[in-house]
Amino acid sequence: MLDKEELKQLGELYKKEKSNIVLNRMLNKVSLVDLITDKDTEFDSQFNININTHGVVDQRNSCRCWSFAALNILREEVIKKCDLDNFQLSGSYIAYYDKLERFNKKLENIVNYKLEGKDLYDRYISKVLSDGIYDGGWFTQFAYLVDKYGAVPSNVFPETYHSSNTYEINLILTRLLRKFYLEIEKEKDVSKINEIKEKYFRYAYKIVSSVYGIPPEIFNFEYTDINGKYHIDKNLTPKKFYNKYIGLDLLNDYVEVGSYKDERYDYGNVYQFEDTAQMSGAEDLRVLVIKNKELKNLMLKQLRAGELVSFYCSTTARRIDGIWIDTMDRYSDIFDVDLRLDNNDILKTNGRTGEHCMLFSGVKTIANKPVKWKVENSWGSQSGFNGKYIADDDWVNKYVYIAIINKKHLNKKQEECLNKKIVKVKKWDAKLD
Repeated sequence: MLDKEELKQLGELYKKEKSNIVLNRMLNKVSLVDLITDKDTEFDSQFNININTHGVVDQRNSCRCWSFAALNILREEVIKKCDLDNFQLSGSYIAYYDKLERFNKKLENIVNYKLEGKDLYDRYISKVLSDGIYDGGWFTQFAYLVDKYGAVPSNVFPETYHSSNTYEINLILTRLLRKFYLEIEKEKDVSKINEIKEKYFRYAYKIVSSVYGIPPEIFNFEYTDINGKYHIDKNLTPKKFYNKYIGLDLLNDYVEVGSYKDERYDYGNVYQFEDTAQMSGAEDLRVLVIKNKELKNLMLKQLRAGELVSFYCSTTARRIDGIWIDTMDRYSDIFDVDLRLDNNDILKTNGRTGEHCMLFSGVKTIANKPVKWKVENSWGSQSGFNGKYIADDDWVNKYVYIAIINKKHLNKKQEECLNKKIVKVKKWDAKLD
């Protein structure tokens, strides 16, 4: 219990330091972030490793960063093959099937939990009901979606109000999920549970299709190349379009690579996180865990090969005018209180907040060491520097915790790790999911 007399003594000591009085006067009138802005937060667009990308996308009021980051990788394949100066794939198309798949998966999870004898006070049931339906996801989830459903150009299945503003639709689908649980909780005849499940999926299908529309099964791909020549490719399915104009094998050629170590996690293992799959039949998320230095070297290697790097980060560190820096270090200087943590300690103490997915498209190195990174975001052209951002290397060290790496860039030792026995992680023990 706090002692009032002790607080009084602390107050008297505080007032004796004139610098504290000055600090108080200053901090009463300005934002803390204004006090940590200097020349290091000014924009500098020079990168010696630089991948030219095309256009800026906007996820708007949704949490589809993971999907847009992956789509921005895929669209570059279409641009190269078709000689375009700009192009976008449909984020709404992916979101439509993602909503249906994850709702169906949640129904399946609830059914399985009930058949296992779990009730409302079991934390598995409690977790699925409290989480409900949301937008967040992983590259692996995206890979399963395009493997099953393909992709389409943005004009073939455009954004709707609700694909760009998902708050209401997520609330509605979450309420529907909870009603499903309550109905099967009362059902004594186990043989009727699947019938109830199908009923609720039909409800979800009606809701999602009403706000997104139903994606086309066949479409024409029309475009004009950079030389002004018109092209039309008729009667494509989304899968045929993907295979012909993109063709990347996301499920087999890429791996999610992270860095974390404690008494349960060790470098050189592949960890698989329970209940992270958002599609029926999909594998739970797997992450190859290596040292942070190795992770950065892989990102650099991929960028040097002219390939974009999708990555997951914590947005605990505030961006300043389009510059991602570790603001906690600078807050330390203001208060003369050490707030510094490295990446591992941030993850260890559950300090990963505001998870976000973006792309690295360039880096500046001095003596082969990175000093700043070029970032592609999905927050539209009004943010950052016309939609582009810069991250200093210290921020990358501390807040980037997973990157998507093409397996061809792994060294022999890292490749061998993929063949080791997978370590299963309970959902309550996950640090990298």
